[in-house]
Amino acid sequence: MPLIRIGVILHVARDGLIVAKVNSSKADRLVGLVTMDYSMRRIGTIKDIIGPVNSPYALIKPIKGLDATSYVGKQAYVRDIDYNRVMRR
Repeated sequence: MPLIRIGVILHVARDGLIVAKVNSSKADRLVGLVTMDYSMRRIGTIKDIIGPVNSPYALIKPIKGLDATSYVGKQAYVRDIDYNRVMRR
């Protein structure tokens, strides 16, 4: 199943949410999508988009039991079928 890169994971916030720099111009549409790593392991769900419109950040709620700090510096992906579905809206 093809994946689409949405950005890079920067750090884990104090409240446990993962902060990722998003490279999409329509980042607000990504809320609710499941993020994955390159090997298609689930990382979590995008809960919110913050920051300026031209340089947004995604807040990702990690799945239970995930060591979120191990993903810092790695790329985050979404399934292309989900991405295309939300971008058509």
